[in-house]
Amino acid sequence: MNERNHLNYKMNYCFYPGQSEEVIVFIHGIPTNHHLWDAIIPYLEEKYTILTVDLIGYGYSERAPFYDLTLPKQAEYIINLLNNLGITKAHFVGHDLGGGIVQILSVFYPQRVRSIVIADGVCFANWPLPKIVSIRYPTAEEFEPTPLFIERMLREGLYYPQVLKPKLLTDLIIPFSGPNGPKELQQASLSLNHHQTEDLVPYLQAITCPSTLLWGQHDRYLPPYWGKLLQQHMPKSIFKILPNCGHYSMLDNPSLFAKELCEHIENATMKIPI
Repeated sequence: MNERNHLNYKMNYCFYPGQSEEVIVFIHGIPTNHHLWDAIIPYLEEKYTILTVDLIGYGYSERAPFYDLTLPKQAEYIINLLNNLGITKAHFVGHDLGGGIVQILSVFYPQRVRSIVIADGVCFANWPLPKIVSIRYPTAEEFEPTPLFIERMLREGLYYPQVLKPKLLTDLIIPFSGPNGPKELQQASLSLNHHQTEDLVPYLQAITCPSTLLWGQHDRYLPPYWGKLLQQHMPKSIFKILPNCGHYSMLDNPSLFAKELCEHIENATMKIPI
């Protein structure tokens, strides 16, 4: 686990050097962190070089005020991290907010993007979720930005809630479990505005890199309709529904998610249209 200072903020990341020069960057959403991808790494780490990040304001990265936690700012922090690590181009995999960040990277930093995978990602004006907005001004106990709120959000977003084992749950909630955790989670929520992706819509059709959109069949937060709509605006992309998966498809069925991801990377690397 490492930290680098970008624009005065320290970004935590995990780096797994692989046999291939192909680099895959994994980007989480709210309210998770780099541990979201723990079950996927074993399928990829021997072959590919992997970078998992904690967005600024999340996980073990430095905290910041809401105006420095927007998706465009997060994209900038990630590009700066890649610069410092000497990574010129990468495959980007983004979930939830990470999916929005991947869109921003593809539009504004296309020279750094080898390919993209958007998994149950924010897009258009389908976010922030009412649940996430509710913690900005909690009028009832259920809206308080506590570890219990995070646990409920995770369990309700899974098709198989039983996959949320104690260690994984702890890994996902502990960064927001300190005395300042509720305020920090509120700042993360306050940074979110649907215009951060809605303003990208006119440019989506110009994305030419290999693009795969993976959506959980039972995603109750961002239903598959949004993935299909995103595909219509990204004519070179493919859209796949992952059966018996919810919003957190990489947790519901890691082997299936990894299979689709490996297929995408292999096709992108061989420059086969997907």
